Amino acid sequence: MTLYINNLAFERNNEVLFAGIHSTLQSSEMLQICGPNGCGKSTLLRILAGYIQPETGTILWHGKNIFATLDDYAQQLCYLGHQNGIKPYLTTCENLKLSCALSNKKMSREELKKVLRTMQLESVENTQAMHLSQGQKRRLALCRLQITSARLWILDEPTTALDHPGQTLLTDLLKQHLKNDGMAIVATHHDLGVSGSKTLELTAHV
Repeated sequence: MTLYINNLAFERNNEVLFAGIHSTLQSSEMLQICGPNGCGKSTLLRILAGYIQPETGTILWHGKNIFATLDDYAQQLCYLGHQNGIKPYLTTCENLKLSCALSNKKMSREELKKVLRTMQLESVENTQAMHLSQGQKRRLALCRLQITSARLWILDEPTTALDHPGQTLLTDLLKQHLKNDGMAIVATHHDLGVSGSKTLELTAHV
């Protein structure tokens, strides 16, 4: 399983946001994308997820252009952006059930409770999401990583609002995913503590 990124470039308002982006990602590897605010980290992730077309360059998944095989590629992808994507009027457990339904994943009551317990949300399983703290909302969003069978995770600033224990939980999820031959691309300002990960540094264009 290989993701090949070749010579990506993107422009915004006729100005170059980034150019000459190259990288190759194999099974059990993680790529950390770093750089100052406004350098294009989120845009690059959305391109890699197939949501935006680059100005130039190609992205190959198993040797095939992702924009020519988007449906197949999407089935192998789990994207988590800045927004948590949770329903405020649903409880924590109901939000998790909804995520399962959208992922076509069937989980027993005990399996759902195990996911919530892992993310330290079991005590608020019947609490409406609107009443959760920002850190709890982020942990709830990260629960999706435990129910997806996607081989490639693309995460945009996943540590946002997480305290140190929450960041440790995220690192553990990433390590287990890579151990299971998964792949991850993460935009972050923080060192996630995953040894051997690759780094791609974006710079701000002025």
